[in-house]
Amino acid sequence: MARVKPKRHGIHIDMTPMSDLAWLLLTFFILTTQFKPKETVTIDPPSSISQIKVKDHGMMKISITSDGKYYFSMDEEKYKIQLLEAMGKKYGINFTDHEKREFRNLTDFGVSITGLKQYLNIPEGRRESVNVPGIPADSAKPEITDWVFEARELAKKNGDSLDLGIKGDVNTQYPVFKNLLARLQEKNMNKFQLITSAENKPE
Repeated sequence: MARVKPKRHGIHIDMTPMSDLAWLLLTFFILTTQFKPKETVTIDPPSSISQIKVKDHGMMKISITSDGKYYFSMDEEKYKIQLLEAMGKKYGINFTDHEKREFRNLTDFGVSITGLKQYLNIPEGRRESVNVPGIPADSAKPEITDWVFEARELAKKNGDSLDLGIKGDVNTQYPVFKNLLARLQEKNMNKFQLITSAENKPE
């Protein structure tokens, strides 16, 4: 008697749970992604073949425009209000709760501590049209390095550390950069990272 072969059935995989999972993941990433905020000043840094990447967190940055103005920024929001309070105490300026919240939301700024109150009370949409003078960095008032020093001291008290990055425009004059280095050295701050744009290696 011949053996009866069992009828073969095609394999069926229900992909509904997989598509549900894909939509859940897509929704999660859309809701949790934080886009990089727009900087208030445009800097065109010189190119470099360096492969060292700037950290995503734990950084503060000094930007130097083509006309020699200094801007300061810090990505650690948890320290921003404390830093503003420390600088206010150093320069004898009291900031309101509203001004502190506005400062925390700043991407970067280029005004002196004495003009910061007025700057923070300008509506956000109108700040781009304000002609800012840049943060003072002369030997009589090295305010730009005070921001860096106070930020590092604040992080140190919390068992943390903040690295410094310097981003200069390709058209920035060398004496402006040299002046910044001199102010940093006065406070024994000699470790920093130069931020450049990637340069394609010749084939």
